Amino acid sequence: MIKSKRALLALSTIFLCVQAILGVLLQTAQSAIPFNLRYTAILLACLFCVLFAEKSFSYLFTQIALLFTVGADYFLVLRTDAQQLPAMLLFSVVQIAYFLRLYLEDTSKTRRLVHLIVRAALSLAAICITVAVLGEKCDAVALVSMFYYANLILNAVFACISFGKNPLLAIGLVLFILCDTVIGLSLIDPYLTLPESSPIYAIIHPGFDLAWAFYLPSQALLAISLLPCRFKNTDNKSKSAA
Repeated sequence: MIKSKRALLALSTIFLCVQAILGVLLQTAQSAIPFNLRYTAILLACLFCVLFAEKSFSYLFTQIALLFTVGADYFLVLRTDAQQLPAMLLFSVVQIAYFLRLYLEDTSKTRRLVHLIVRAALSLAAICITVAVLGEKCDAVALVSMFYYANLILNAVFACISFGKNPLLAIGLVLFILCDTVIGLSLIDPYLTLPESSPIYAIIHPGFDLAWAFYLPSQALLAISLLPCRFKNTDNKSKSAA
């Protein structure tokens, strides 16, 4: 575990610069590079979080979330034959891990209770609505995807409620939602003819990979989202020592 605030800040800055370079390259030069830049960026985020290793639930669940993200993207990004069901199952574990971090970091008993009730209700509602809307066409992928998306939204909402406590986590989860929203809109494309003047058409066909323009920074920010906690803990220890 690195305890120096200066070292962590310097390494985090370097990490973000590397991720930014990877983000530019995957948009402009992936065909000229012999390895998958997208998966490399996700793997790097998971490995970088190890620098924050400590005996805490916040670190444990953040590292679990990033590790399962690597697993999910193996099925969606690295494999030539993308497999959606195992990927969405793993992404659901990712959101459960972020939920547990948010829940355990919350010091308000009332907000914790509300959190549990709202999450259970929305998760159940998402599944029921999916079954009602799709009917016989409902499948495991649809059910798991809606469960995942509902929990991602709630994670972002509760992270934003505590924005001042950890803005990196909140922004990372909001970018995560934007990525999945773009992907969701792109699924409409084969079924609905949109005029080129439509805002949705512009989102689906921006001329670059918009989903990854959101996704890569989201994972980078989530990987360093323990930085404010580490700084706060270091400051508290310094005050105690003084």
